[in-house]
Amino acid sequence: MSEGKRRIDRIMSDEFTTGLEGLDIDEVRRRRDECRDELDHLSMLRRYVQVRAEILKGEVDRRKGGGTDPDISLVDHLTQILTQEGQYERVSRGAAAIRLQPPDEEMSLARRRVEKLVAEQGVTDPAGMSDEQLATAARNLAVEERTVSDDRSAAIVILTKLQDELKRRFKDDPSAAIVS
Repeated sequence: MSEGKRRIDRIMSDEFTTGLEGLDIDEVRRRRDECRDELDHLSMLRRYVQVRAEILKGEVDRRKGGGTDPDISLVDHLTQILTQEGQYERVSRGAAAIRLQPPDEEMSLARRRVEKLVAEQGVTDPAGMSDEQLATAARNLAVEERTVSDDRSAAIVILTKLQDELKRRFKDDPSAAIVS
């Protein structure tokens, strides 16, 4: 399997799930764990992008005179966005159990990627952006969210393949489920 690529590239390569039945169980577990890590990263990244998009949407609504109270600060608006119960939580159709707390490294990577995108778009102060800049930034965030969601969906399919292989092995040999 090729090394030196981004984790998502390794996971998406055909080599990652081809010939699983011939691999040592520890290697299948390692690949499953790597895929879970990427899924955690993508889930956090998607959430960051969605929150940024909601901030922009709030600014658009504020300018149109709807939705957000013009006297509410950006921080207060962000608090409202983050406390909207269940807005971004969707149960995926895959076999992935999302860990309660993604590793700090994953959160940091996701945050840096979104911060870079935001900096490139000049979205640090939505209230100071022109309508055109706001619309462009919103479109770019929507494209990013779609890309991340597509990668996330693909990672779920791959994780399911890996978990199915492990389940097959555990069914054939229940003692294989014991991690040494």
